[in-house]
Amino acid sequence: MSVVDYSQTAEDHQCFLVLVRPTGKLLSGKHFSRCWERIVQLNCVAIPGQKRVMWIRYKRQYSAESNEWGDFQVHRKALGLISVGRCSNEAEFQDLFESYKKEKECYADSLYNSRLIVFGMNRDGSEIQRTDSKIGGDDSPPPTFKMDSFDLESSDSDSVVPERLDGDAESEYRKGTVEVLDPLQFDQRECDTKADSEVPRVVKNSPIVNNNNNNKKDDSAGPQITFIRTKSEKADNKKVENKKLDDLKKPPVKRTGSNNSLRDAPGSEVVFYPSVDNCEGLEEGLKDFVTSLFFVLEGKRLDRGFEKGDRSMLLRAPFEKKDFVGLDTDTKSFKKKCQGRLRKHLADLCLIAGMPGEAMLHYTTALDLLKPVNDNLWMAACYEGLCSTAVITQFGTQAGSQSTLRRNQSFSTKRGVASLDKQKPGLQHSYANGFQDLAEASVKSNLDADDITEKYKEALMYYSKYKNAAVVEMEASLKACRILILLKRPLAAADFLQNVIYINLQLSDEDRISRYSTLSSLYSQIGFQRKASFFKRVAAMQCVAPQNPRPNWVQCHHLLVQALAGYRIHLDPKDSHAVPGEMNGWTVIQTRVLHELIYSAKRMGNLQLAVRYLTILLHTQLDYLSDSEKRELVTNLEGFTGSCEGTVNTLALDSGVLVPHVPLINVPRVKTFKLLPLATHLEPRNLRAPEASASDSVFIFTPLNIGAVEHMADRPEVDFKWVEGDLCEVELVMCNPMPDALSLSQLSLLTEGVAVETFPSSVVLPVAPSLYRAKITMRPTAAGELSIVGYHTKLYGVRSNCKLRDCPSIPQSLFKIVVTSALPQAHLSTSLPCSADFLSFGEGLNVVTSATAVLYCGQSKECTVTIQNKSRLPIDWVKVSLEATRDSKDYVNEVYMWNSENVQSQLPIPPSGVLCFTMVLQGIGDFLIPGVGKGGRDSLRRLGEPVNQLVSLGRVVEGVLRVDYSGGPGYHDNLCRCSSVAFSVDILPSVVFTKWNVMLSESSDHCYVILDLKNVCDHDTEVRYSGQSAYLKHQHIRSICIEVERLEPGLVDSHTDAQFSSLLASFLDITYTIPSQKVSGKVDASRLTWTKEQQQLLCLSPVSWDIHLNGQVISPLHIGSLEYRTGQLIRLDVEATIQSETSELFGRGAVLTVCCCQHHDNGVVSYNTDQYVIAMGNQDLHVEQISSDTPVHHSCTYMFTCAGFYKFDIQLRVGSGETQSDINYGNGGQGNPMVNIVQGHGHSYTVKDEGQDSKPLLLKCLSVIEVNIVE
Repeated sequence: MSVVDYSQTAEDHQCFLVLVRPTGKLLSGKHFSRCWERIVQLNCVAIPGQKRVMWIRYKRQYSAESNEWGDFQVHRKALGLISVGRCSNEAEFQDLFESYKKEKECYADSLYNSRLIVFGMNRDGSEIQRTDSKIGGDDSPPPTFKMDSFDLESSDSDSVVPERLDGDAESEYRKGTVEVLDPLQFDQRECDTKADSEVPRVVKNSPIVNNNNNNKKDDSAGPQITFIRTKSEKADNKKVENKKLDDLKKPPVKRTGSNNSLRDAPGSEVVFYPSVDNCEGLEEGLKDFVTSLFFVLEGKRLDRGFEKGDRSMLLRAPFEKKDFVGLDTDTKSFKKKCQGRLRKHLADLCLIAGMPGEAMLHYTTALDLLKPVNDNLWMAACYEGLCSTAVITQFGTQAGSQSTLRRNQSFSTKRGVASLDKQKPGLQHSYANGFQDLAEASVKSNLDADDITEKYKEALMYYSKYKNAAVVEMEASLKACRILILLKRPLAAADFLQNVIYINLQLSDEDRISRYSTLSSLYSQIGFQRKASFFKRVAAMQCVAPQNPRPNWVQCHHLLVQALAGYRIHLDPKDSHAVPGEMNGWTVIQTRVLHELIYSAKRMGNLQLAVRYLTILLHTQLDYLSDSEKRELVTNLEGFTGSCEGTVNTLALDSGVLVPHVPLINVPRVKTFKLLPLATHLEPRNLRAPEASASDSVFIFTPLNIGAVEHMADRPEVDFKWVEGDLCEVELVMCNPMPDALSLSQLSLLTEGVAVETFPSSVVLPVAPSLYRAKITMRPTAAGELSIVGYHTKLYGVRSNCKLRDCPSIPQSLFKIVVTSALPQAHLSTSLPCSADFLSFGEGLNVVTSATAVLYCGQSKECTVTIQNKSRLPIDWVKVSLEATRDSKDYVNEVYMWNSENVQSQLPIPPSGVLCFTMVLQGIGDFLIPGVGKGGRDSLRRLGEPVNQLVSLGRVVEGVLRVDYSGGPGYHDNLCRCSSVAFSVDILPSVVFTKWNVMLSESSDHCYVILDLKNVCDHDTEVRYSGQSAYLKHQHIRSICIEVERLEPGLVDSHTDAQFSSLLASFLDITYTIPSQKVSGKVDASRLTWTKEQQQLLCLSPVSWDIHLNGQVISPLHIGSLEYRTGQLIRLDVEATIQSETSELFGRGAVLTVCCCQHHDNGVVSYNTDQYVIAMGNQDLHVEQISSDTPVHHSCTYMFTCAGFYKFDIQLRVGSGETQSDINYGNGGQGNPMVNIVQGHGHSYTVKDEGQDSKPLLLKCLSVIEVNIVE
């Protein structure tokens, strides 16, 4: 025997071997495969009436040489034959039947029964009418058949007598008057409930058929195959009954065919079916066929059991036949050998017949008989049978019951729905080889796992002594290995597999491939994955060995793919559990295996597959390849992709293996992947920010970290948004691991969600260890959420879809970003030059351009701002505002000014349209020297003091012109954009005020404003005022006097100091010109601060004073003091006239008071002068009623006894009866908190807020009345 069955298991010892062969030339391989799939599902049949099951093993091909070993081991004998053919007429059937007979002749010595299944004809054997609309439909009757007659008494074979028949029924059965029903047919009650149900019956010498022969067998006619139709009656349908009677009256259709000279054959059987799809009775017929095999076997077992040893013939293996020629058969050893071999054969029959207990007893008895005669070959078979019986006893019962249950369930469903397990019984477990966990069986064996192992070793030892039994030895080793896998003993199983390797057989190339594949499968089941892959690879190399005349590269490739797992090579890198940067497996072997895969794919002609394997090699082995190997690999890859470009699609092989797309993630290596936000001026913003209520948002600070800390770097969401229709960018930082420059093309993004328009780019990465930055541009075409999951490249002709989740250096598996509705884009520009050094105001101000200007203090300049719409959407809304830094926030609005109504009048801005408006830049300043505050009369005395160190050097006023605009769909979604222009105005000093004061003029309704101006610029300046001009050189100071009309009375009380200063500045028209710079400006005096006295001088007085000292008139412009001697009498005449405009003073009482005070050199004023001054006359004059016609006149004489400077204070108090003692002279009438002083023309008056009826007024003469008393 030279053919090894590598699928042999210990459970096969209990199985019937049934051949299923295609017969004839008309049956296609596809139809035979479909029929085969239905037949092999019936692998276990329960014997009716007995607690035994029958196991069947089907084979498509079985050599006659292997069949000769059936006497040595019964499970090797082909006991049944099922031939499947196709025909459509009588002539084709005759040819098919002749082929069927030839098939039987090949296995004539071993067959118990056979069956011919014919497709293409009606179930009654007639030709199918092609004009029928329904061929082989439900109206076709089910097949019935008559088995060829034979003599039950004279036949040496066992009769097929169902065990459910006993007594008279059995005698009637042997007479041929009883119909034998299908052993596994449906319950009769179920059949009765079905209308027109048809059940096939096996008829032996039926009286219906042999009616004309008076139930006698016609020996001359020879064996016949008769087909009979029967139907169950249905009483409530007369048409059906009449049809049945008509069918019974028709003569049966007969087909005759020689049954050749098969001895002991129970007969032949032919079944017709219209088609493979319409063969509903196939399983039932197969069950009947298998049951007939069992009864024949059971009869042979009984015959062998009662056969005497001295009369039995010697059973021999095929190669032993020549060894017993001329051997003495009367010796005792020969008889024992006959008896022992007979016992062993009987044990095989018992095991197949479902009696493992008796089989084990017979095997033990056979061993006892064979050991004394040293029949090693048959002893080995006994040991093997014992081990198989032990395994079947312990693990086969449960599996058999499960399979029987599954098979019975299949017959309770429609054809094609049942899905029976195709595995062999007892081969289901959760271990690595597919077995179920070991469970307690109902029948116990006296052999444990160690005994089974030892007996298998003894069997192999005896087998090894016979060179002709090498095949049996190899199959026994495989069986032992599978049993030890079941027992979870991998090391012992590996020893038996090693024995398989050492067995030397002359095998064909196909057998060698099967041998190595089987070794690989078994090594994989025991966990030796590396050895499994080694033998799988050896099998692959055997397919294309040099001595193989027909190399099979497809099979070689298929086996190499199966060997990848043991070498830790994965076609899909996602299946690998390797840690990045660590070695996973043997890189040299992995590279060699991948090269073999590439070469096999190339020899297959599948260049696409070769490119995919080259990509896997480059992806997985890049870190372990030298520079020369990398260059060679790139050369091969470019050569293949020149004819076949590498795609991103999954490749499906004919074997069903899927080779997924492997992206070149490591070439180049992406270090960072970053989404870039839009430019700050293009970012979408909320048009109207929601107002936050203080009650709704409560801020509570705590230093505790409550909750889990979320890593911002791992979040897929970004904190900015993109806009529909805008160009968006993603930045990749990459490095080149190859020895040569990389030329990346079609670099683009992989996105999900919103549709985008990509703009592939090309990048060339130089050979350098430094990082290279590349940007990918895209444009979203709709609003929504966009997910970026990776990038796409084309390198070496291979397209790669690189997912971020596969990149080890990128923590995120994707990036999510919100795409808002489309917004217009505007470009801002100005007529001013841009700043050389761009001033930064922060990212939030969105500065897109800058503008700079140099102004002198007081100078103004115009600037044109242009807003240009560069998009396809109109700009419907524009808002212009100004922002400034903290230092210039107070006066930035005075520097930059524009007309907002002009801006709004030009809306909307159409696409490619512009909006222009004018901005005025003012060089504002306070025109003051730093450190100089309020002016006064005394300030004129310090005009000569140096002020160079206080000169201001100017200032820079920075402002940001912010333009918010919106339009299109984004405007309806409450979105806008913001662009800004950074303005920088450098204000240089021109002229400054050093001192300022107010002087009374000769006219009572005018006064003089005296200003000291200093030129602090670097150029000569010409100052113009009141029609006059003054020329100032650098750092020169000049006083100017401007006569102004005095203001209305009461402005001091109704205006603040700043308001009063601004009002006065409107009367002062001062301009300057710098001829060398062609610059002119206006000097602003609104920031000058005036004292209360100066404010009173600038306002008209309600009282006109006429003062005479010893007859000399004291004018308001009098400066200096009058000199008198001590003891000299000095007469003071005072006349106060009330102006007619002050009508509120008329009719009220008043008190005129004259007071003399002394001014010391230290600036102290003393009103206690009674020791030095003698007043002659009353110093107070009470006036009962004031009128405009009668002035108030008062005279008083003074004599001074002590030298010094003295002054006279004169005041008129209206509306109060207070005396002089009630007046506080310590502050000159200004210390009372309830009065306010308003300056006038040398006079003042105060108002006391005590009601509307009486307002006390204090009017004071401010003329300087000073005397110098000398000795």
